[in-house]
Amino acid sequence: MKKIFTFMAVSSLLLSLNSCRKDKEEPLEKVSTSAIPEFYLTDTKQELPVFTYIAGAESQIKVPQDLDFNTNPARPSELWIINKDNTMTGGSTVMLTNVGKPNQDFDWRRDGNAWHFMSQPSALSFSKENYNWATTHNIQDGNHAGGTFAGPSLWSSDLNVYAKNAGVGTNGSHLDMLHGSPFSMGIEAHFENSFWVFDGYNEQIVFYDFAADHGPGMHDHSDGVIHRYTDFKVKREPNVPSHLVLDSEKKWLYIVDGGNKRILRMNVKSGETKSVLPLRNEPLAEHLEKGNTEWEVFTSESFGLKNPCGIELVGNRLFVSDYETGQIICFDTNTKNEIARIDTDDKGIMGIKLGPDNKLYYVNALTNSVFRIDPR
Repeated sequence: MKKIFTFMAVSSLLLSLNSCRKDKEEPLEKVSTSAIPEFYLTDTKQELPVFTYIAGAESQIKVPQDLDFNTNPARPSELWIINKDNTMTGGSTVMLTNVGKPNQDFDWRRDGNAWHFMSQPSALSFSKENYNWATTHNIQDGNHAGGTFAGPSLWSSDLNVYAKNAGVGTNGSHLDMLHGSPFSMGIEAHFENSFWVFDGYNEQIVFYDFAADHGPGMHDHSDGVIHRYTDFKVKREPNVPSHLVLDSEKKWLYIVDGGNKRILRMNVKSGETKSVLPLRNEPLAEHLEKGNTEWEVFTSESFGLKNPCGIELVGNRLFVSDYETGQIICFDTNTKNEIARIDTDDKGIMGIKLGPDNKLYYVNALTNSVFRIDPR
């Protein structure tokens, strides 16, 4: 396999990669016996992939945790990366435009109160309906005071709103926030302003609906809906996110259960209300316990999962990245069988995402980089 680097300003990354050559005019060679089916949908052709460098420290990528493409069809080439950064500053984002092209550019931003609304972010996800996006955060307390005031935040993809001063009396540029899931490790859009969250503190999968957002930097969260699914428990891996992906029919939610080294799936159309739960931290429109859901272990440590993190679904192909091994494992969702392994030779892979070009992209937190996987 090869990693081909298409941009020149990559010297800081090259020094950090194993077995790399310093000559930027030559491709970086990594030998592997891995082969994968022609991506995503067929088993008819074996391909050795090419790994194409997209961005890194020169584009202010700093400990990236996840990535997603803007779902607005008018802005199809925007790739957003969530940076963990550090607790004191809060996280940040890098928006890449014209991804993978000679005129690729980047836009780095940090919200005015990222210390609270984007502290230690672990994941982001764009809604397909209104193009808002949400983040979730690997902290116990967004106020950093020992409480449990933490959970997902909602943001606008309008560049005149996000990370801009919303005016006197406002608090950052967030559109909404709910505070029922400390140590959250993953998030996936469901519909409009509703999202699925991996709640590491309560060891639950939780459905959040921000309903009508309160506007940039405002404060009213009382129309929020939180549903907690309690038929099974998930376990947080403290330093590695547990990402989620929802199938196109909005039936199966695939869950990286990182602390238990397994992948679960839950039928989001199943389940019923078991109880009304007391409020925590803030007023809500609903706070419910859900049970009697259809769910199962899709695959586990017996398949060689060491430290699963990212997850993506393309047709009946499920891709799971492994932070510890640097592999991306492909499963058939119908048979649950492993199809192949993409060996990147780089530990530290976090989120993975299919782009509008039908190619997989991933971020690496240890090398502060973004790559694209290209079939030959």
